[in-house]
Amino acid sequence: MKTRRTTELMKVRFTLNIKSAGIRLDQALLEEIRSKLPSLSRQTLKRCFKDKTIFLNHRPSQACEASHILPIGNHEIEIRGISEIAFADPKAMPSPRGCFLPIMYEDRDLLILHKKSGTPSLPLSPHETETAVNAALAHAPEIAGVGRGGLEPGLLHRLDTGTSGLLVFAKTMAEYKRLRTLWKNGKVEKRYRAIVTVQEGAQTLDDLPMTLTFPLAHDRKSSKKMVAYLASSKIRGKPLPAETIILKAKELSPPRRGHLDLEIQIHTGVMHQIRCHLSTIGWPIVGDPIYGGSPADRLWLHAWKLKIPLRSGTVLSLEAQLPQLF
Repeated sequence: MKTRRTTELMKVRFTLNIKSAGIRLDQALLEEIRSKLPSLSRQTLKRCFKDKTIFLNHRPSQACEASHILPIGNHEIEIRGISEIAFADPKAMPSPRGCFLPIMYEDRDLLILHKKSGTPSLPLSPHETETAVNAALAHAPEIAGVGRGGLEPGLLHRLDTGTSGLLVFAKTMAEYKRLRTLWKNGKVEKRYRAIVTVQEGAQTLDDLPMTLTFPLAHDRKSSKKMVAYLASSKIRGKPLPAETIILKAKELSPPRRGHLDLEIQIHTGVMHQIRCHLSTIGWPIVGDPIYGGSPADRLWLHAWKLKIPLRSGTVLSLEAQLPQLF
């Protein structure tokens, strides 16, 4: 990658290798540009498309659209007129109103917060201060250089913005590495609750527990959606293994027609895993329009229980209070 600096602006050139058909330019850049320019934020990239400063295969007279479909092969990308500030290492800032999320557990290694529905897990730029990461930094500033640092310091996993419940931060690099290994090996037990509705032709939930194991992949047309990988699926990138176990299903109290309260356990952590798996079998989560859920004031998915092996050898068991509708 060649970078030419001027007093205020930068010009960046690099080769983008596309290995599968049907990939949009913005999706390819989001996935592959980060390895070359890890500090380039999503907002900066969107602004580049808006300002017509991204060029493909030496076409100086015509800037590229974000939705441009890339053929398989190598493509020369040029991004013009980026401020040097965009390449400064972005760092999350402590929330100016302190730790505004309830602290569920803390010791010298760990900080666990109860994230509210509607609060993002992490900021997308240094200017955001109302995320769980900002709340954690306000309480434990020592996490700033832990894990990936930058905009996700100490963060061991993510919850979708609409999902509420337990969110875990490591306070030291040693603990981050230890728990990341446990997370990848399925040694951390994660249970969720979800309120779902039945669709016509939905799979029955009579024989529980039920394990859903079909792989998931990024939707070919939308970077915000996953799809179940079936023979006819149009996907982007490689399918990812995913395992979701529906442990229990019961009616709400008082009962609501066509609604069920599910208890779920996951052994993997693919983007939108529970949401996509449940929607695929005809039980979309209430408040999830991306996957066909009925309208609601929030996404009714809750990270309910965690069991985490501590350094001492004991197992920490936590339970986040259920939202009222459960």
